[in-house]
Order: sequence, then C-alpha cells, then structure tokens
Amino acid sequence: MEATDGRRARSRRTRAAVAEAMLDCLEDGLLRPSAKQVAERAGVSTRAVFRHFDNMETLFEEAAQLHAERVMSQLTPVVTEGPLEQRIDALVLHSVRRNEIIAPVRRAALLFEPFSKVIRERHAWMRAIVRRQVRSAFAPELNALSEMQRSDRIAALRALLSFSYWEELRRHARLSEDAASRVLRDAVQALLRP
Repeated sequence: MEATDGRRARSRRTRAAVAEAMLDCLEDGLLRPSAKQVAERAGVSTRAVFRHFDNMETLFEEAAQLHAERVMSQLTPVVTEGPLEQRIDALVLHSVRRNEIIAPVRRAALLFEPFSKVIRERHAWMRAIVRRQVRSAFAPELNALSEMQRSDRIAALRALLSFSYWEELRRHARLSEDAASRVLRDAVQALLRP
C-alpha cells in the first residue's frame, strides 16, 4: 500500500513538473517547445513526458489550466461601483495586467489554436469572462442603452480589452505599456461617455 501511494505521489509530481516545464518554455518565448525541450526543463526523460501525457495537446491543456490559475491569482477583482472614471481606470488596469502576463503563452497558443479544440475553448472562455467583466463594471451605462446598442457596445468594449488589440498596440504599433494603456483608456472612455 505504501509503495503504491509513493508511486502515485511521484507520478503526480512528475506530471506537475512536466506541465510546469511546458509553461516555463512558453513563458520564455519558445512558441513550439518540443517534448525533448520540455523533458529537459522538467529534468525527466522524453519518454516520461509521454507516459504522463497522451500527446502535446493534452500537455498544452494542463499547462493552460496551470497558466489560468497563475494569471487569475495575480489579478485584482474588477471594480463595479463608484464613478465611471474610476471603473474605467480599474478595468483598463486589470486588462493591461492580464494581457501583459499572458502575452508569451497567448502568442504560442495562437499557433496551436486552429488545430486545438482545447485552446479554442480556452479562448472562448476568456472572451466570456471579459464580456461579464464589461457588463458588471459598466452596468449603469449599458442598462441605459437599447438592447441592440448595449450588445454592440459590449462587443466593442470586449474587443478593445482583448489580447489581440493589446498586441496590436504593443507589438505592432510599438507603444510602451503606458502609452498603450492611455490609448486603451481613451477608447473605452469614448465608448462609454454619452
């Protein structure tokens, strides 16, 4: 019984180490880490990677779950009360922090997304979270609109707060984090002010 429990504990530790290693590779900018690279980072054999994960997709799934937990633990709750300006600043700051934290992993995920149901589902999950944050943070302003206007405004705000828009500002427009934050804040304000 003790030997079995010890093997299970070692197996769980190895599995966790492999998932951590995959996430570390992605965070270090390796967009498509190989099983060998992940194994080296985890301090295990390549064979051990596939003993614990059926394929790279299942490994990526576990790393994505670990990443989501790490990201969420670093974010403050969305502010839903107070003056509009304060709520805008808080949600923009929340979005900036989230997008900066997820950037390396999100870039890698974009390569896998067309071929990965797990990644498509994870991205849909994140979009739904941002939609709920927008509805919650700006309920008074959104509730004053017609149903169609409200739906359009939520879609536009969600797009502005997305990683894609942040990536456009930071990587393609080459704005600093402060400059990109200002642009984002101004755009959100323009959509919410009467």
